[in-house]
Amino acid sequence: MRKVIIAVFIFASGATFGQANSELSGMIRHSLNYFPSVQELNASESITSMRVDVAKSNYLPNINGNAVYSYVNPVGQVQIPISATENKLLQFQPHDNYNFNVGLNQTLWDFGRTKAQIEKAKADVLVAHQNTEAARFQVASQVATIYYAMIYLRKSIEVQDSAIAYYQNNKKMIEGRIRSGDALQIDLSTMENNIDQEENRKVEFQRQYDRQVSLMRYTTGEPASPAGKDFDFTYEPEGADFSNNPNVIAATQRIAAAEADLKLSSSNRLPNLSLQANAGYKNAYQPNIEELRFNVLAGATLVFPIFQGGRVRQNISIARKSAQLSEISRNNTISTLQKDLESVQADIKAYDQQIKNSEGQITVAKETSRLTQVRYKQGVATYLDLINASTNLQRAFLSQIQYEYQKTLALVERCRLMGVKFWQE
Repeated sequence: MRKVIIAVFIFASGATFGQANSELSGMIRHSLNYFPSVQELNASESITSMRVDVAKSNYLPNINGNAVYSYVNPVGQVQIPISATENKLLQFQPHDNYNFNVGLNQTLWDFGRTKAQIEKAKADVLVAHQNTEAARFQVASQVATIYYAMIYLRKSIEVQDSAIAYYQNNKKMIEGRIRSGDALQIDLSTMENNIDQEENRKVEFQRQYDRQVSLMRYTTGEPASPAGKDFDFTYEPEGADFSNNPNVIAATQRIAAAEADLKLSSSNRLPNLSLQANAGYKNAYQPNIEELRFNVLAGATLVFPIFQGGRVRQNISIARKSAQLSEISRNNTISTLQKDLESVQADIKAYDQQIKNSEGQITVAKETSRLTQVRYKQGVATYLDLINASTNLQRAFLSQIQYEYQKTLALVERCRLMGVKFWQE
């Protein structure tokens, strides 16, 4: 039985460390291609990028085909004498008016308005991209958390199996001693009760494991279980650099977007110079006003904004305050990340110490369990001593597994905070 306990100890404490393994990386990449919220943000980013082309189209001319009909009555006309006895009616406009043409409208100079629109659209694209990246980091962290939770629960189940086997072995010893008259039936009942308790704990661990399988299916789209057995994640970026964090990058881009919006709002106070031209057929030309004749038109228009109800000034004020708010938001984001990173680093330091301490506890608990078994066989120890020794060893194993699991989650969180794509090769 002692070999069973030692085997579990080796399994529980023999974790080898490296960065995210290929299995976990593959699960994360699969999830990033599947998870609906990421796909939704990808589609939103694609739509946002199209707005850049829409803004650039303001540099291009607008060409339209026009067909206009109008009926006018009365129309201007005059009697012109052409002889002493005869007058001719001169009509200046027909009752039925037709105008068919192709028109062109081209902005020649908008004083930077279109450029500001393009800059704003590009900044919005970068913000949308970083929002997608932030979601990808969240999904990657979620997959890693589920992955290592399954390993943790599987390790815990193996510890429970070892404890149950230990109690089963001691149950046989008690049954033998009952037959020889050296133990009571209550001793056997107590041992069976402990076996039932350990079975219930195993059932609880199995229930939690099955829930993690369901979560992995929800996240990746397929029921995947880790083949790995160790907490092998120790990707440890140095320092406290948040320059790669998508939330910080997005906050920076929001500042750029707000500044572009401010330029755009300010440009609405400036004039706009445009060219108009059209060519087509219309009637109402003398001397035959009913005849459709080819005609062309060309000209330029300069529009000066004079009064717009104060909307331009208000929009400029709003855009300026939005830029200030974006700057405050970025500083707040960095402060929050700094706080979270310091908390994670404190957790990692504490877990390292707890893992180290648990190794000594396991060594003592193993030796205590061995001596208690020897003493029980010699009739010096009681079955309660066996139970206590086994319980202490089991707790030491589970504590060490939990510390390693919690440290792994802290390492994953540190990568997320610092914007490290640990799933990439």
